[in-house]
Amino acid sequence: MLRRSARISKLDRKTNEYIRGKMAAQDVILDDITRKQLIWYGHVEGMDQTRLPKIVIHWKPEGRKKLGRPRRTWKDRIYTAMNGRDLRMGEWNNRRQWNMKVGRRRQTF
Repeated sequence: MLRRSARISKLDRKTNEYIRGKMAAQDVILDDITRKQLIWYGHVEGMDQTRLPKIVIHWKPEGRKKLGRPRRTWKDRIYTAMNGRDLRMGEWNNRRQWNMKVGRRRQTF
């Protein structure tokens, strides 16, 4: 979308970083998705053990093992994002600190 807004085609051979800098775009959509996933994960981890979303997140299916490399799960990606933002297990109990590290800040009007 930014490339089209800047009127730069692929034939111009400009990088995405160059276009984001030119358009003063701060975030990439993947960063927004990761931030929302971390917010949701912190919310669910703060729930009671009997709540369905928490049960589903911690559920491990059993069955026949597939051959080859195991696929990356949603939780694997969450742990990777947590490591990238220096988040530790149990930090979701301190909501203010969790929100600051995740990148969710309260907006004041």
